[in-house]
Amino acid sequence: MRVEVAAVPPADAPRDRTCLVVDVLRATSVMAVLFGRGARALYPAGSVEAARALRGALEADGPVLLCGEVGGLPPDGFDFGNSPLEFASLAALPAERAVVTTSNGTPALMACSGAPLTLTAAPLNASTAVALALEPGRDVLVVCSGLRREPAEDDLLAAGLIVARLVETGAEPEAAARQALERYRAAETDLAAALRASEHGQRLVALGFGEDIDFCAQPDRYGVTGMLAVEAGQPVLRPARPEGGER
Repeated sequence: MRVEVAAVPPADAPRDRTCLVVDVLRATSVMAVLFGRGARALYPAGSVEAARALRGALEADGPVLLCGEVGGLPPDGFDFGNSPLEFASLAALPAERAVVTTSNGTPALMACSGAPLTLTAAPLNASTAVALALEPGRDVLVVCSGLRREPAEDDLLAAGLIVARLVETGAEPEAAARQALERYRAAETDLAAALRASEHGQRLVALGFGEDIDFCAQPDRYGVTGMLAVEAGQPVLRPARPEGGER
């Protein structure tokens, strides 16, 4: 099995690789928390307007949260922003379904919808995401969401962690995967500090979300991840765990 890293989402989803989509700061970290707290469906949307319309359509079947960010902050009228620590601190989720739109993570997920298997990944659920990616036996592409359609150091660091876990199972890293692995190895003793030092991390600190970064750097806090499906023409993430995995 081979593993490669895409520094930004591909123009065309690979037809022969499992995709692990990474947006460590903060979309795929939030998704790990939401599924860990009991969410049963997350609907990625491509814009704030699309998210509002989708929530309105889904509400006919029960309550739906509206979550996400533009420029790091929740749009007007959203129930929640994009803070994993906020979701982790709730006594309980107000609803089991949510529509999510973010600047980088949700577009990356939707770009990978044509792959044979697409999973969300973050340090928070790295081992779970890797275990599920191994099950089909295909080569793996770790897809970084990037920042404003450009490579982002924070995602490359998180991708390196994912590559490290895959290499431990015997996967062979290709060129960009080796580079991401080297980045991670240089930072693994204090991943939180390296994430804070990234451009994206510095912006989040300036917005008051520094504690989110420390939270996102924790490995394997959750044993569940999101698996992308298309249901009635609508992309949706469902919770996924390895066989025998715990909540």
